[in-house]
Amino acid sequence: MQILLLLILVIFIGCNNDSVDDEIINGGSKLFVTLQDLDYLAIIRASDLAVLDTIKIDLDEMDMMGMNEAPHDVAVDNLNNYFFTTAMMGGHVGMYSTDDNQFISSYPIAQMPALLSLDKVNMKLYVSRGMTGNGIETNVIYELSYANNMLELINEWPVLFEYAHGIHFDETSGNVFVVSKTNDYIAKINPNEPFSGSNPMLVSMDIETTTNPTIPVNRLRPIHISAKYPYMFITCSAGEWMANQESYDEINGQVQMWNMEDMNLLATAEFDVYSRPWHIEVSPIEDKIFIALAGGPENSDSGVACLEFNNFNNEYTLNEVWKNTSSEYGTMHGITVEYDCDGNYFVYATGRTDGTIYKFDPDTGDEISRTNLAPSGNAATGGIDIDSSCCDASCD
Repeated sequence: MQILLLLILVIFIGCNNDSVDDEIINGGSKLFVTLQDLDYLAIIRASDLAVLDTIKIDLDEMDMMGMNEAPHDVAVDNLNNYFFTTAMMGGHVGMYSTDDNQFISSYPIAQMPALLSLDKVNMKLYVSRGMTGNGIETNVIYELSYANNMLELINEWPVLFEYAHGIHFDETSGNVFVVSKTNDYIAKINPNEPFSGSNPMLVSMDIETTTNPTIPVNRLRPIHISAKYPYMFITCSAGEWMANQESYDEINGQVQMWNMEDMNLLATAEFDVYSRPWHIEVSPIEDKIFIALAGGPENSDSGVACLEFNNFNNEYTLNEVWKNTSSEYGTMHGITVEYDCDGNYFVYATGRTDGTIYKFDPDTGDEISRTNLAPSGNAATGGIDIDSSCCDASCD
């Protein structure tokens, strides 16, 4: 089945050779999407969702059995012209050039590298790990450098909680923020100071229920982080929670808004119990955030949503602007936002169970277009990021 899917991808790209040439000549925004089941990463033209290229992810040089690498997340450094991906099952982080999509370097992460966050100015990459159990330790954040055109380990940051998964580097404060998917805690790391009893700083996301960072609670189940200084936004997938040994409580999926400096919770927006808010992205030009809602096959449709955040007289609010869900959407996973010097402003999301990338209107939530990246089968699209023209520079 995997060979058949790869042949379809090759044919699909071959039919778009002319558009690839146009892309090279005319430039424009490009989307990078992981195809986790196929061990590939797809590069998509943002304007019409045409497939420009696919990159084989094969980072484990010691693998002689052809095991699945499972590329999970992707991060694009459009300031220095690199992109990175995590091979969860292959145990490596890969570094590539955005100029020619060629492999440059890899670094071995002991167990299941998961999510990525970039410090583009200092050319550093922060890596979390995913999935607990079977002896897998997930309480360490890796700090890698790529300043020398290769991936090198700088530091390992231990946190007290397991399943340190969602991760975000904030350029303004210089801090790294991490959430535990099982323990409902946030870690605030200052990478410019040595590890100590107060670095990382640990904060409970639910002080009435969670008071010990070492104990898995599994109530809020935080997933992902995005931020616009001084505010940080965290998705919590929540759902059914066993409060005791006799019954389940239903906890609404939610987005929490935090102050990065004093680490106070400012506001919360709730969705339904089975909405499962997943990845999240802040708008670069508005006080809005966009959320992928994974949903559930029996209880809640998948889709995307938009929230607006406000501060009036120190009263903080998160209000729903729109929500677009449908039974046609396949477990929305990754999400990113395009804004470039030509005024293009769009939201893109990936469906984990349908191998499809979707394009949405950021003002209304209406779907604009979609492209299936595996017309015959499931490509398990995962992480997504964008290389937009002049998005890290002022537009003249």
